[in-house]
Amino acid sequence: MKNNVTVNIYGRKYPMVTDESAEYTEKLAQMLNARFDELREHKPTLSIQDAAALISLECVDELVKNKKTEQNIRTQIGVYAEDAKEAHEESEKLRKEVEKLNERIRRLESEIKLRMQFAAEDEENGQLAIKGLGKGGQGNK
Repeated sequence: MKNNVTVNIYGRKYPMVTDESAEYTEKLAQMLNARFDELREHKPTLSIQDAAALISLECVDELVKNKKTEQNIRTQIGVYAEDAKEAHEESEKLRKEVEKLNERIRRLESEIKLRMQFAAEDEENGQLAIKGLGKGGQGNK
């Protein structure tokens, strides 16, 4: 929505149409006026036009540096996103490996259990056989 706003910049009124709110636009004008005041305080003989040119140059400088910073941040975010993707893939790979190892552990535990049962049965059968031989051996005499 377009807003009609009149701002006062260093003593002059500027009517404008903007997509921004009147409050926001007026806040910008206040910030600009504060920059004018600061610049004129340090250089009182500076004309309004020269002050406007210097402030414009500062603003463009800030804009260029901010865009460069923004691009650096976007690049870094891209690197972080790629790192996160790789970490997720590695995590998924390791999770699957852990699942396989856990399954192997379950199989080995089952095998150990069966072997222990067979060993116990073999021992029991061996004991019975020894007892049987002992009884049979005495009975044959």
